[in-house]
Amino acid sequence: MRIIITMLLIITCLYSYANEYGEKGFKMDVTVAGFFSPEVEKATIKSVVKNSSAEKAGIKVGQELIAIDGCIIPGCAASEAKKMLQKEAGETVLLTILKPDGKTYDAIVLLQ
Repeated sequence: MRIIITMLLIITCLYSYANEYGEKGFKMDVTVAGFFSPEVEKATIKSVVKNSSAEKAGIKVGQELIAIDGCIIPGCAASEAKKMLQKEAGETVLLTILKPDGKTYDAIVLLQ
């Protein structure tokens, strides 16, 4: 019985911790290099949630992130990039995006 209660407490704590961060409205494929201080080499949009802030900002599947809140990719520390994308709901993140045609634009995404 103690094991069951302990497991339920752990699951509840993990679930509540996961809900502290706002949703970005998109998913990425990320390539990271390095072991002790990994850096993001490439981040490509894999999917975009319909009617999300990301979709409204013009983010599309296949586009490449070249900066997250000014942290340039490649070269942005993976821990820093992760921290910038794990803000609370209601906060924004500035993404600089490279389109397949070679043009760039800035997208401000409101975390929901």
